[in-house]
Amino acid sequence: MAKSTEKIKPIKSGVESVERALSLLEAFNMGDNGLALKELAQRTGLNKATLLRLSASLEKFGYLSRDDDGNFHLGSSLWKAGSIYRDNLQLGKIIRPVLIELVEKTTETAAFHVLRGNSSVVLYCENSKRRMRYHIDEGEITPLNVGSSGKVLEAFVSPETSQSKIIQEQGYYISLGERDPDIAGISIPVLGRENELIGVISLSGLVNRFTEDNIKNYLKVLLTISKKVCLAFGSK
Repeated sequence: MAKSTEKIKPIKSGVESVERALSLLEAFNMGDNGLALKELAQRTGLNKATLLRLSASLEKFGYLSRDDDGNFHLGSSLWKAGSIYRDNLQLGKIIRPVLIELVEKTTETAAFHVLRGNSSVVLYCENSKRRMRYHIDEGEITPLNVGSSGKVLEAFVSPETSQSKIIQEQGYYISLGERDPDIAGISIPVLGRENELIGVISLSGLVNRFTEDNIKNYLKVLLTISKKVCLAFGSK
């Protein structure tokens, strides 16, 4: 009998089957146009039999779907859950006006990112009104190790690294063509009452517009607005 290739990890707390189901959902990345069973097995370390059992339950509740080719897709229930999450947090009442203000003062695209697993997720965004711009959609997911928003979030997830310490000390991070050679960004953390990380505000645009002088102006606006937002969340 062939041995299972499933990676069994010790569970310190919680329900193992639930954690495995969540790892299945976390396996999807931005740009995935459906995942085959084999790919899901490789990404999660779970064997195919386990994945099929878990997927049946997730499909039943709308968190996963499967097309005619047998490929898996994230289900519509996740969109509903995300909408409820945003409404319950009441973040929009504070964040959306701030993003609009940022776009008006800089003419670049502004967004608010939160941490989800090992990724950065765009919770709210306000796109630049310029014809040549960097466009962002709410719900976009990017890795933590590239781009300004990801790097700032990572600085709070892994605060012990030298780069994280620098980002936390200076209070922002500037990315010039890291994720895309044509795109630049500046991100700054939003902290709560106990200095806990709530999210990250970013300003993004075409790299040729992020000149030294413009970066100074953008950063000044970002720092001023972030202080106002942090105060709204109880930070001193």
